[in-house]
Amino acid sequence: MDVICQFNKLKPPKFQGGADPLKYEGWVRRLENLFKIMDCPNQYKVPLATYQFEEEVEYWWGTVKPREGEEPITWERLRAVMDNQYYRRDVQRTNEREFLSHSKGT
Repeated sequence: MDVICQFNKLKPPKFQGGADPLKYEGWVRRLENLFKIMDCPNQYKVPLATYQFEEEVEYWWGTVKPREGEEPITWERLRAVMDNQYYRRDVQRTNEREFLSHSKGT
């Protein structure tokens, strides 16, 4: 229960899903920062993250989450599945190219 209280005190962002990959990327970045600050144990990351789901992503999660008796999903696996759903590959490549071009300029 302490982990949940600590997480909530940090005011984690909600995520509604949708077509804006930057909102998704920002949500993931913020959660990963919170997990790092909290030194969050791995077994809490998925339940804490999915508790922040609202609207469309909450329904999506209901269709992909592991069922009783299935192997639990890890944070890394959840990220991969969500990347497929909410972070289109073309946008990811564009962001990577922009990052690399900025890195070379410094």
